[in-house]
Amino acid sequence: MDYEQRMEAAFAALDLQETRNYSQVAEKYKLERTTLSKRYKGQTVSRKVFLSESRQCLTIAQEEALIEQINKLTDRHIPPTSQMVKNFAEEMIGREVGKNWTQGFIRRHDSRLKSIYLRNIDHCRTKAEYVPLFQHFYDLVWC
Repeated sequence: MDYEQRMEAAFAALDLQETRNYSQVAEKYKLERTTLSKRYKGQTVSRKVFLSESRQCLTIAQEEALIEQINKLTDRHIPPTSQMVKNFAEEMIGREVGKNWTQGFIRRHDSRLKSIYLRNIDHCRTKAEYVPLFQHFYDLVWC
């Protein structure tokens, strides 16, 4: 069980208790007592949620929607470019994103994005084993 799963299990255990015993539940799930109590009371949030709300341009939900939109366009043989992804993000939040935001987004979600345009094709050219990648690219733009 990873940290967030243990935290959720601890929340469930606390919900079942009539009088909350944070120390006992924290010890059972190997969590810090003060962190558990503050998170349960809603005084703090997880690091991932905090970074999503304070530092990232898009929230986690917005990033998921953007990934879904990119993959839908790719499936319809209209793979978006980096500029298109940047424009989609700016429309979602109503302001400009930084000049390197698109590359960071692509790097964070590379394994989930289907679009070939978003991959560094120059780097792939140097490797002969990337022939299937090029074939997929040309299959997409053939229509």
